[in-house]
Formats: sequence, C-alpha cells, structure tokens
Amino acid sequence: MPVGVLSVGDGGRTTVSQLVGAPMAIPARILSLLSNAFLSESLLRNAGPNRNGLVQYEEETPLYLDGDLQDVAEFGEIPVVAGQRGLPRIAVANKKGFGVRVSQEMRDENNIDAVNIQITQAANTAIRAQERALRAAFSNAAIPTIAATAAWTGSTAKIRRDLANAQELVADAKPAASQGDDLLGFEADTIVFPGSIKPLLLDNEEFLKVYKDDLSTEDLRYTGKMPKQVLGMDALTSRTWPKDRVLVLMRGVAGFYSDTRPLTSTGLYPEGNGPMGGPTESWRSDTTYKRVIGIDQPKAAVWITGVQSA
Repeated sequence: MPVGVLSVGDGGRTTVSQLVGAPMAIPARILSLLSNAFLSESLLRNAGPNRNGLVQYEEETPLYLDGDLQDVAEFGEIPVVAGQRGLPRIAVANKKGFGVRVSQEMRDENNIDAVNIQITQAANTAIRAQERALRAAFSNAAIPTIAATAAWTGSTAKIRRDLANAQELVADAKPAASQGDDLLGFEADTIVFPGSIKPLLLDNEEFLKVYKDDLSTEDLRYTGKMPKQVLGMDALTSRTWPKDRVLVLMRGVAGFYSDTRPLTSTGLYPEGNGPMGGPTESWRSDTTYKRVIGIDQPKAAVWITGVQSA
C-alpha cells in the first residue's frame, strides 16, 4: 500500500547539500520504502534470477506422480513412476524505472520537503505499477471464477459462504486429465480484497457476527481495520485491485516472479557531468528493475466476481 511522506533524514537534521554530498542517502531511502512493499512478493514465489528476460515454465503441472505407490515384495524391483508435465508457456520480463532529481535551487534554499515528497511519490508510483502488473497476470483466463451468491453491498450477501465456496473450489481442483479422485493438492490460504471493501463489510451483519468473545478485538466496527484472517486465510488489500472481485489463492503456489535485474538504485550523480550539476544544475538517482511474472498454477486461485459494481 502507499507510503506516507517520510524524511530522508530521519533521526537528525539533514540539509539538501548533505544529501548531494552523500550520494547513497537518497537511493538508500528509496530502497527502504520499497522493501517488502510489492504485493507480488507476498503472493508469488521467487523463482530465482533469469539471464535474458525470458522464462519458460509449465502451466498446471500436477503435484503428484503419474500413478500410485505399489506394494513391493521382498526382493521385488521397486517400480519407477513417471512425473507429469504441464503446458509449456513463456513469460517476458518488463523493465521499469524512475529517476529522482535534486536541483541547485533545492540546495540553495535547502528545500528538503520537496526532496522527501518526490521520493515518496516515486515509491508509491513504483508500488502501483507492480500491483497493476500483478493484476494483469491474474487476469489469466485459466483462473476459475465463481459468482458471489449476491452482491456484497446488499443485506442478502453471504460473504463467508462465498469465500468458503472459493476455498473448496481451490481444494477440489483436478488436473486436466483427471482420473477418479486425482487432485492437484491445493489449499487456499490468502484472500486479496479491493481496498474499497471496508464500507461493504461494515454493513454486513453476517460477516461481522463471528467477532465476539475472544475475537472481539478484531471487530472491524471498533478497530477500523481489516481482520488479519478470514476463515483461516490471511486477508490482504490493494487499492489497485478490481472493485468487483476478490481473489482467493494458495500463496506461493499460484505463480512466480523472476528478476533479470533486481530492484537497483544508483547513487546521486550530476546530470550534466559538470560542476554545479552540469548545464541543468541538477543531480539524479535512477531506480530500475526488470521482472517476469507468471501464473503457472491457475487452479490454485479463484476469482469471486460480482461483489460490488465495478
């Protein structure tokens, strides 16, 4: 979620001139603001680095071998059971970046507030870009959808039942060539709500009635905050999420991310490579990353649609 305005000089008075004279101060602050701030890193597993911006993966690979374990007699040969493979897919990395500038005027006037605001704006924009990329990845048509029993804005909404239905759909997911009771072996443990969900839940007695006795400290009506868990699933929110749907998934299983270039910030340098910041009288720090996002187990996630108007 977005961060508030935070100072590059927390804990002591810092001037803009000192920031220019300490080239790593601004990039260190940017990296600090973006540390653990990407929703993709909470929902997806880190598949390690990639060298060329292309990742080949397999979609819907079963988590079981192609056959059951067999009884083996004394001195009998232990049978080998083949693994199963999913559909081959390729994901392409996108390079994203931004620069933060410090002008000579900021130095002369010691306008530290302008520097802080610019850093905060840049960090929030990077977070929003990552969440939009994640949202695009989860638009994968292979991810199942179920309709809410009724819009969550109405008195007849059954929010917990809708979530339980989504949990069951994930748990009951089967391979494309399912035989009998074959299951993919998923268990939903996370919900991603749109950031606009709180007003809906505040008016839904069916959702709130469980928050009594030991759970009363999590009652949204008193805390103003989303409960940490709903039906045993971690509850997360995102302001960039679609307002009309909720995602239920198994975290770290539904998809992955892989970096060609991890999040990197350069030290502050004069833009014009000259004294006083060169012809533009400015210094800058550049932050970039190049990341692939892929959904390789789409049935480990379910969209609940129709929770409110888009």
